[in-house]
Amino acid sequence: MLPTTSTSTWKPNIPRIWAKSQSAAEWRLPFALFICALLAYAAAFAWHMLTTFDLVNLIRDVNFDDSFYYFQIAYNLAQGKFSTFDGGITQTNGYHPVWLLLITPFYWIFDKETALFGIKALEIMLVAGGAALIAAAAWVARLAWPLLFAALPMLYHYPPELLGGVEAAVLMFTLSLLILAVCLYMRDPPRWKWSVAAIAFALPWVRIEYIAVSLAVTAALFAIEWSRQERRSLRLSALANIRQAHIPLLGAMSGMLVYFAYNGMAFGGILPVSVATKYVWAQGGEYSLVQNFWDTLRISAFDYELLIALEICAYLLIVWRLALRSNKPRDWLMLAFLVGVFGLAARHIGQFAQFVIATPPALEQKWYFVHAYIMTALIIPVRLYIAIYLIRRFIAPRRSIAAGALTIGVFVIGAALLLARSDFAEPFKWVDGKSRHVSFIEWEIASYMGMRIMNRALPEGSVIGSWDAGAIGYFSRFPVVNLDGLVNSYDYFHARHIRQAAGVNFYRRYGVTHFANNQKRFDEPMNNKVVFEGAPFYRGRDFESQFRVWTYDPPPQSDKDKIDHSHQVWDNLKPHFDYFSDGVGIVLAGRTAQAFIKDCPPDEPLIWTWQEHGRTAVRIEANTHQSLTGMCIDALILPHSATQPAQAKMTPLTDYFANLTAAGDPIIRSDFDVYISGGSLIYTKPQCGQADVEGRFFANIFPVDADVLPARLRQRGYETIDFSFTDYGAIAADGRCWAALSLPNYPIAEIHAGQYVELADGYAHIWEGAYRFD
Repeated sequence: MLPTTSTSTWKPNIPRIWAKSQSAAEWRLPFALFICALLAYAAAFAWHMLTTFDLVNLIRDVNFDDSFYYFQIAYNLAQGKFSTFDGGITQTNGYHPVWLLLITPFYWIFDKETALFGIKALEIMLVAGGAALIAAAAWVARLAWPLLFAALPMLYHYPPELLGGVEAAVLMFTLSLLILAVCLYMRDPPRWKWSVAAIAFALPWVRIEYIAVSLAVTAALFAIEWSRQERRSLRLSALANIRQAHIPLLGAMSGMLVYFAYNGMAFGGILPVSVATKYVWAQGGEYSLVQNFWDTLRISAFDYELLIALEICAYLLIVWRLALRSNKPRDWLMLAFLVGVFGLAARHIGQFAQFVIATPPALEQKWYFVHAYIMTALIIPVRLYIAIYLIRRFIAPRRSIAAGALTIGVFVIGAALLLARSDFAEPFKWVDGKSRHVSFIEWEIASYMGMRIMNRALPEGSVIGSWDAGAIGYFSRFPVVNLDGLVNSYDYFHARHIRQAAGVNFYRRYGVTHFANNQKRFDEPMNNKVVFEGAPFYRGRDFESQFRVWTYDPPPQSDKDKIDHSHQVWDNLKPHFDYFSDGVGIVLAGRTAQAFIKDCPPDEPLIWTWQEHGRTAVRIEANTHQSLTGMCIDALILPHSATQPAQAKMTPLTDYFANLTAAGDPIIRSDFDVYISGGSLIYTKPQCGQADVEGRFFANIFPVDADVLPARLRQRGYETIDFSFTDYGAIAADGRCWAALSLPNYPIAEIHAGQYVELADGYAHIWEGAYRFD
């Protein structure tokens, strides 16, 4: 039971794992080394990513389309154009200012492509800086021993959303900085009050709904400082005692009011225009801050938010009572603050504010909730600390041996649980692995390739209108007007989303001469003429990432008009191809290759070939798409090992098969015939159905010298390449099956190839064969 108020000398029984754990001087050198190790680890990861990735990876794998809104506005800002995505046609505030200002200097120094690499390095170091700040907060709070628990998971187990090119990384850094500033403030309020006020002022500018977090934190500090005063009437002298605490609260309130005032005066709306636009999408009506607040409150009252509110009130009551009973419970109050405000209040108040003033639940993204990620890392050391405190305070206050044993036991269990989940190579595996591609719909890379063609083919003076306009606007040499309104003006918002203005005349107000998009936003431009179509990359949703460009001209009506239009598109594109042969034109851009085929049957598999380590590699593309312009189109992202500049070409399947069979007999004859062509192993079957390709295919490659194999395979003596037909195969219109597998780039002594099915107790071969080279 805690002492009464009269026992003013009582101090909280701060648990110690060893006697020197509370000495700042003893921990100074280990702490410095720990921070240096964190930053060195992050620098190594940044170097590994930036030397492994190229532009294709940055566009497709680690930057959301929304991030290119930031990049393009920052580029325009660096060019002296104020807050515009489209080069000055409209002005917008559809972004969060701090991240925009941080990345703008990159465009003073670098070109657009190089700047993307620099920005990615900045993001990685901001995430590492956030982890270092959390470690510093633990040190300031005299909780130095949980540094391992608090900081390391934040660095090696981060969600990819923190490196998505948006404001998440700087938000994590700012929230971590606020935690550190609060801990310093609890030690010395006069010295650190202005630092807390400055960070609370800046937090809404980092992300708008964190207004609620800055107000919650500073209000809690104010309440704690107020509660520490003796119980007496509120005279002027008593109010003077809390003069340190009102500065942070005023800073938070000023940050909110100045942010709203700036938006209102400069852009015509107190919130970012993207906020209003998203709520119109979700609700189908005009955005109302007051109405959204009451709607969200009404829904939350019948959900878990009410229980969370009661939990927050209970936390505040505990802090208040502890503060009343002691003059100097700094360590305990800091711990209570970290657990309560950031663990309960900030997390859920921030989420509530997110749904009210920023984005409705239907449109939320993972990178909005960085505070939840920070708490995931903090909760382990905080819970351990509470457990040890309870042991030392209540369970074994006078039994030093028992208390020490229990304390060490809790610490060891916590460390074991943390280290059992640890994989410090995880970020490096994420860079090298394929798993990062799985969830991405590749409209960013389709936009990039579409822009490569559009920049060549469209006339000077063109102005492009686009909905998902991030990557399109960034790589276009023409101005791109954002038509969904996320980074357009409030005038556009009221006209398009409130008054429902649309049509040719409305878009011509903004000078739009062409439309470009890569999703099914074709409701209005479908009545216009297609200039060209880019190739689809994502195969799973009916060519959702198809890239199209339209003009205001009426579309062709008759069959003759359609044929004439197809020839016209082909003639317009032909001068802009990097490679042209036999009715196939290819545009190359780094590791991307996009093909247009003038005359081909629809949905016929086509053969891509390119140079890789001096050998010809092959891939069969099964879903070649016949476009609205009468051409077949397809695209390929070449592997990193492809020769630069890429030498890619495309061949119809029937022609490739004729050349393959004329070159010689198969090396294996079985259910499938197996050929070697260039550097690829080709599996073929003249007539087959779906049942023929349901098993998995394999190739066991025996090298001439086993030393070229990884160490784990050298004793076995061969490498196994295992794949499914859907990965590398296709079924032609005449029923012929194909699969192409690139062979390793070392001398091969023998190949075993075949097909198998998996059974409950193992597997069974469907067919197999072998070939030994002389």
